[in-house]
Amino acid sequence: MKVVLVGATGAIGSTILNHCLRRPEITSIVTISRNPLPSSLCIPYSARLEETIIPDFGALEAVPDTTWAKMIDADALVWAMGTYDLNEDVNRKYPLAFQENLAKRLERGEKEERFRFVLLGGAFTEPDQERRLFVLEEQRRIKGLLQVETLAFAEARSGVWDAIVFRPGGILFGGNTLWNKVVESLFGTGLVIRSEELGACLADLVVAGSKEAVVGNLELVERGRRMLG
Repeated sequence: MKVVLVGATGAIGSTILNHCLRRPEITSIVTISRNPLPSSLCIPYSARLEETIIPDFGALEAVPDTTWAKMIDADALVWAMGTYDLNEDVNRKYPLAFQENLAKRLERGEKEERFRFVLLGGAFTEPDQERRLFVLEEQRRIKGLLQVETLAFAEARSGVWDAIVFRPGGILFGGNTLWNKVVESLFGTGLVIRSEELGACLADLVVAGSKEAVVGNLELVERGRRMLG
């Protein structure tokens, strides 16, 4: 199985990458980022891993065919690039444009499984553009609109394209620390998730897919814990 990961230089993306490398079903991983993977991420060397740089996601028409050629035979793509500020380019336009560009180049050959696009959303993003919000209104609407458009994109290409949106709550890094235990006890598994649970769950979503198009925090936690044993 060949997987493309966009945003591997971020904390969430690097966690997903590490867990994908643990899955023997994934035989090839192509990372797409604006900068090289820093050594500080502690990503182990693997012959299955290939780094690819796209300096400007706003100019995908300038990306050479040799770069797209690394992705056109992939089985899945995880989009883990995003920001927490009001940046419509990164949080909506880039992933939509990337889907368009990849879909028109995708080569399925004799593959029976649909291509799987896995999108990082958020527990507090708002798909309903008419709903009144009181906190971070525009940021939540933009990412919510991306969820709606991503699922619609897949629906229009349902014969070859599948989409899964994962919506984690607060992500706890650092492992089994006292602080993480306190936060978990206060907010519960409906609102927070440990990074290792998220990484394990996402790797499994890539390999096995999901019955649901939108996966919330509670399911992410439960599935991640099952994968971690």
